[in-house]
Amino acid sequence: MICKFAITMVMSVAAVSVMMGCHTPTRVNDSVAQKRISMPESWVYEAKRSGKVKALPRGLRDQLQSLREDMIKEQGSQYFAFWGHYTPELQSRIESMNRACNEAYLVSDRVIASNLTPALQSVTETEADLWWDNQVIYDIQAREFVDDWRSFWLLDSPSILNRLPIIDTASP
Repeated sequence: MICKFAITMVMSVAAVSVMMGCHTPTRVNDSVAQKRISMPESWVYEAKRSGKVKALPRGLRDQLQSLREDMIKEQGSQYFAFWGHYTPELQSRIESMNRACNEAYLVSDRVIASNLTPALQSVTETEADLWWDNQVIYDIQAREFVDDWRSFWLLDSPSILNRLPIIDTASP
Protein backbone atom coordinates (compact mmCIF):
# COMPACT_ATOMS: atom_id res chain seq x y z
CA MET A 1 0.00 0.00 0.00
CA ILE A 2 2.78 2.40 0.93
CA CYS A 3 4.71 1.37 -2.17
CA LYS A 4 1.72 2.23 -4.42
CA PHE A 5 1.35 5.56 -2.65
CA ALA A 6 5.05 6.36 -3.13
CA ILE A 7 4.94 5.41 -6.81
CA THR A 8 1.80 7.52 -7.31
CA MET A 9 3.48 10.49 -5.63
CA VAL A 10 6.63 10.17 -7.72
CA MET A 11 4.60 9.88 -10.92
CA SER A 12 2.43 12.90 -10.07
CA VAL A 13 5.45 15.04 -9.15
CA ALA A 14 7.18 14.00 -12.38
CA ALA A 15 4.08 14.78 -14.44
CA VAL A 16 3.69 18.19 -12.82
CA SER A 17 7.35 19.04 -13.28
CA VAL A 18 7.12 18.12 -16.94
CA MET A 19 3.96 20.18 -17.42
CA MET A 20 5.05 23.22 -15.48
CA GLY A 21 8.84 23.20 -15.45
CA CYS A 22 9.79 22.28 -18.99
CA HIS A 23 7.58 24.72 -20.83
CA THR A 24 8.92 28.25 -20.70
CA PRO A 25 7.04 30.34 -23.26
CA THR A 26 8.67 33.43 -24.63
CA ARG A 27 6.93 36.62 -25.66
CA VAL A 28 6.83 37.00 -29.40
CA ASN A 29 7.04 40.38 -31.01
CA ASP A 30 4.85 41.49 -33.88
CA SER A 31 7.52 40.97 -36.55
CA VAL A 32 7.90 37.32 -35.57
CA ALA A 33 4.14 36.89 -35.37
CA GLN A 34 3.76 37.89 -39.00
CA LYS A 35 4.08 35.05 -41.45
CA ARG A 36 7.13 35.36 -43.63
CA ILE A 37 7.23 34.23 -47.23
CA SER A 38 10.24 32.04 -47.82
CA MET A 39 12.26 33.56 -50.60
CA PRO A 40 15.13 31.77 -52.31
CA GLU A 41 18.57 33.27 -51.76
CA SER A 42 19.23 33.28 -55.48
CA TRP A 43 16.61 32.60 -58.12
CA VAL A 44 19.18 31.29 -60.60
CA TYR A 45 19.80 28.24 -58.40
CA GLU A 46 16.10 27.52 -57.80
CA ALA A 47 14.85 24.42 -59.64
CA LYS A 48 13.11 25.05 -62.96
CA ARG A 49 10.04 23.06 -61.91
CA SER A 50 9.84 24.73 -58.49
CA GLY A 51 6.47 26.17 -57.53
CA LYS A 52 8.20 29.45 -56.74
CA VAL A 53 9.59 29.71 -60.26
CA LYS A 54 6.21 28.74 -61.72
CA ALA A 55 4.64 31.65 -59.81
CA LEU A 56 6.78 34.11 -61.80
CA PRO A 57 5.44 35.66 -65.01
CA ARG A 58 6.26 33.78 -68.21
CA GLY A 59 8.59 36.49 -69.59
CA LEU A 60 10.61 36.62 -66.38
CA ARG A 61 10.92 32.82 -66.35
CA ASP A 62 12.32 32.99 -69.90
CA GLN A 63 14.83 35.67 -68.87
CA LEU A 64 15.81 33.55 -65.88
CA GLN A 65 16.40 30.55 -68.12
CA SER A 66 18.48 32.69 -70.51
CA LEU A 67 20.58 33.92 -67.58
CA ARG A 68 21.13 30.34 -66.42
CA GLU A 69 22.38 29.41 -69.89
CA ASP A 70 24.76 32.40 -69.87
CA MET A 71 26.05 31.29 -66.46
CA ILE A 72 26.77 27.80 -67.83
CA LYS A 73 28.67 29.35 -70.76
CA GLU A 74 30.57 31.61 -68.35
CA GLN A 75 31.65 28.64 -66.24
CA GLY A 76 33.56 27.33 -69.26
CA SER A 77 35.38 30.65 -69.83
CA GLN A 78 38.98 31.46 -68.95
CA TYR A 79 37.87 34.26 -66.60
CA PHE A 80 35.84 31.82 -64.47
CA ALA A 81 38.65 29.22 -64.57
CA PHE A 82 41.22 31.79 -63.37
CA TRP A 83 39.19 33.87 -60.85
CA GLY A 84 36.69 31.23 -59.73
CA HIS A 85 33.64 33.52 -60.04
CA TYR A 86 31.53 35.20 -62.67
CA THR A 87 32.44 38.45 -64.40
CA PRO A 88 31.24 41.63 -62.69
CA GLU A 89 28.80 42.18 -65.57
CA LEU A 90 27.22 38.73 -65.09
CA GLN A 91 27.15 39.17 -61.31
CA SER A 92 25.30 42.46 -61.85
CA ARG A 93 22.80 40.68 -64.12
CA ILE A 94 22.29 37.96 -61.48
CA GLU A 95 21.64 40.55 -58.76
CA SER A 96 19.18 42.49 -60.92
CA MET A 97 17.40 39.25 -61.87
CA ASN A 98 17.11 38.32 -58.18
CA ARG A 99 15.58 41.73 -57.40
CA ALA A 100 13.15 41.47 -60.32
CA CYS A 101 12.12 37.92 -59.37
CA ASN A 102 11.64 38.89 -55.72
CA GLU A 103 9.40 41.82 -56.67
CA ALA A 104 7.40 39.73 -59.14
CA TYR A 105 7.05 36.86 -56.68
CA LEU A 106 5.76 39.07 -53.88
CA VAL A 107 2.95 40.47 -56.05
CA SER A 108 2.18 37.19 -57.82
CA ASP A 109 -1.49 36.16 -57.79
CA ARG A 110 -0.51 32.61 -56.81
CA VAL A 111 1.48 33.75 -53.78
CA ILE A 112 -1.15 36.20 -52.58
CA ALA A 113 -3.97 33.71 -53.09
CA SER A 114 -2.08 30.99 -51.24
CA ASN A 115 -2.40 32.91 -47.96
CA LEU A 116 -4.86 35.78 -47.87
CA THR A 117 -4.38 36.39 -44.13
CA PRO A 118 -0.67 35.92 -43.44
CA ALA A 119 -0.78 37.44 -39.94
CA LEU A 120 -3.38 34.98 -38.63
CA GLN A 121 -2.28 31.66 -37.18
CA SER A 122 -5.78 30.36 -36.46
CA VAL A 123 -9.15 31.38 -37.86
CA THR A 124 -9.35 34.60 -35.85
CA GLU A 125 -6.11 35.05 -33.88
CA THR A 126 -2.55 36.11 -34.55
CA GLU A 127 0.44 34.34 -33.02
CA ALA A 128 0.65 37.03 -30.32
CA ASP A 129 -3.04 36.53 -29.43
CA LEU A 130 -2.51 32.78 -29.13
CA TRP A 131 0.54 33.36 -26.93
CA TRP A 132 -1.49 35.52 -24.52
CA ASP A 133 -4.31 32.96 -24.44
CA ASN A 134 -1.77 30.28 -23.51
CA GLN A 135 -0.37 32.48 -20.73
CA VAL A 136 -3.83 32.80 -19.18
CA ILE A 137 -4.28 29.02 -19.35
CA TYR A 138 -0.84 28.40 -17.77
CA ASP A 139 -1.68 30.83 -14.96
CA ILE A 140 -5.01 29.12 -14.25
CA GLN A 141 -3.45 25.66 -14.35
CA ALA A 142 -0.70 26.66 -11.93
CA ARG A 143 -3.27 27.95 -9.43
CA GLU A 144 -5.43 24.82 -9.89
CA PHE A 145 -2.39 22.67 -9.22
CA VAL A 146 -1.80 24.45 -5.89
CA ASP A 147 -5.43 23.82 -4.94
CA ASP A 148 -5.18 20.17 -5.94
CA TRP A 149 -1.90 19.78 -4.04
CA ARG A 150 -3.42 21.22 -0.86
CA SER A 151 -6.46 18.99 -1.28
CA PHE A 152 -4.26 15.92 -1.79
CA TRP A 153 -2.43 16.57 1.49
CA LEU A 154 -5.74 17.40 3.25
CA LEU A 155 -4.65 20.97 3.96
CA ASP A 156 -7.73 22.62 2.49
CA SER A 157 -10.15 21.88 5.36
CA PRO A 158 -10.03 21.01 9.06
CA SER A 159 -9.95 17.40 10.12
CA ILE A 160 -13.28 15.55 10.37
CA LEU A 161 -11.84 12.38 11.91
CA ASN A 162 -12.97 13.30 15.45
CA ARG A 163 -16.66 13.85 16.24
CA LEU A 164 -15.77 16.36 18.91
CA PRO A 165 -14.61 19.82 17.89
CA ILE A 166 -10.98 20.61 18.51
CA ILE A 167 -10.64 23.19 21.27
CA ASP A 168 -7.85 25.71 21.23
CA THR A 169 -6.15 25.30 24.61
CA ALA A 170 -3.39 27.80 23.99
CA SER A 171 -5.48 30.90 24.77
CA PRO A 172 -6.32 31.76 28.42
